[in-house]
Amino acid sequence: MIERLLVKDYKNTGDPQVRARYGTAAGLFGIATNLILFALKLTIGLLSGSITIVAEAVNNLSDAASSVLTMIGFRLSNRPADKDHPFGHARYEQITAFIVALFVLSIGVLFAKSSVDKIISPGELTISPATIAVLVAAVIIKLWQMLTYRRMAGLIDSMALRATAMDSRNDAISTLSVLFSMVLMKLFDVNLDGYVGLLVSVFVIISAIGMVRSSLGPMLGEPPTKEQVDAICSLIDGNEDILGRHDLIIHSYGAGAAFASIHIEFDAKKDIIKIHDLVDNIEREAYSKLGISLTVHMDPVDVSNPLRHKLYELTAAGLNKFDPELRFHDFRLVDGPTHTNVLFDIVEPFGKSYDLDKLRELLSKEFSSVDGRFYFVINVDKKLD
Repeated sequence: MIERLLVKDYKNTGDPQVRARYGTAAGLFGIATNLILFALKLTIGLLSGSITIVAEAVNNLSDAASSVLTMIGFRLSNRPADKDHPFGHARYEQITAFIVALFVLSIGVLFAKSSVDKIISPGELTISPATIAVLVAAVIIKLWQMLTYRRMAGLIDSMALRATAMDSRNDAISTLSVLFSMVLMKLFDVNLDGYVGLLVSVFVIISAIGMVRSSLGPMLGEPPTKEQVDAICSLIDGNEDILGRHDLIIHSYGAGAAFASIHIEFDAKKDIIKIHDLVDNIEREAYSKLGISLTVHMDPVDVSNPLRHKLYELTAAGLNKFDPELRFHDFRLVDGPTHTNVLFDIVEPFGKSYDLDKLRELLSKEFSSVDGRFYFVINVDKKLD
């Protein structure tokens, strides 16, 4: 495997230095193989007069340039945090994936234009055994690239290498299409060069748009994975001093640069020093086990207040009537001389929009059996459904 030859300490993928070496190895592998393909395809394309093969050669040259970008991206992403970028530079890898996707898109567009020109003004084609042999070799090399990049991407969880693997897969499919078309043209003496080129270019453009979207997602901000959420919650759940948890937020600034915050509820009469020590241990464990810089906010709950308990139950009953799937947290009371504010957060999935006025009206009816005047202060948290 390439990593065994080119990556020192290749099994230690959690080390940022090793991760950078993977990027360099992938880049060198891509530059070497793509330059070989460029030289072979350009020679055969010019000799045969095939615009499709020449365009594929140019595509391979752009792949070599993309490999250079991948190497640069990995090196930049490995730079430590500084005063201008306090969360590090790991997103350079995502930016690299985006640039590679734009490269592929531009090649697809140029390829389409050349193919249309070839349809309008077809030229003579010379299809020799050497042409077929070069195309077969190109398919094999591109599949080798795809498998290598995909394996490396899995080992270090790299979006840039996943994008490169997808590009290699697209190239293998397009070259295979060209190979079949060349065989058909040789057998039936028809010139399909421009039409096949246009078909392949459309495939490349569609794939490139998908690559652009997938690379933009992490930069704009994506929801955390279920595994991340479960891993953080497992550090908290089961502790008898913690009554509940909510408002988990995870921000990713690239591989190895994840930051999170969460609220925990505890009995207000508990020893605050003990709770704070518990929180410190959770935060340390999150970093040592998960590599996530976690900040835990402590929410004291007055569980011994009988009025709070009664109003909590009435609120739960009212919310259940309003929507059985509605969840709430951070329930607390603020007493005043003329009224009591009842404050809590509700969890509203994306795509839903709760009518808070109707909810307050329903809760007022639920609270009618209790002496006093109550105002409901409701904060809305958004959550994926």
